[in-house]
Amino acid sequence: MADVETHRSISINVAKERLQIRTDLSDADLKEIVDYIDERYDSYGKYNLEAGKRMALLALEMAQQLFEAKRRLHQAKVYKEQMDQSIREISSLLEEGIDQPKNWD
Repeated sequence: MADVETHRSISINVAKERLQIRTDLSDADLKEIVDYIDERYDSYGKYNLEAGKRMALLALEMAQQLFEAKRRLHQAKVYKEQMDQSIREISSLLEEGIDQPKNWD
């Protein structure tokens, strides 16, 4: 986790709310995040929901995306471990083959 002392204080508008936050994100990264939140928040406007319900839906959507990313990361780690094991087995077999004298007759 980043040191709080390296964070700068900034005011942003997100989901129609003015917020004072401390962040170490670059302006470009912060803008990308705020734009994404605003776009998703505004997309719920068609349902005529109050702000709190829009935010709850947005939180659910983002949590679902986070859990999906975590699931995929776990799957990638398992796949990498399987590949690493296969590489070790192949390397071992190759080393055994190299150690064996070749009979070319």
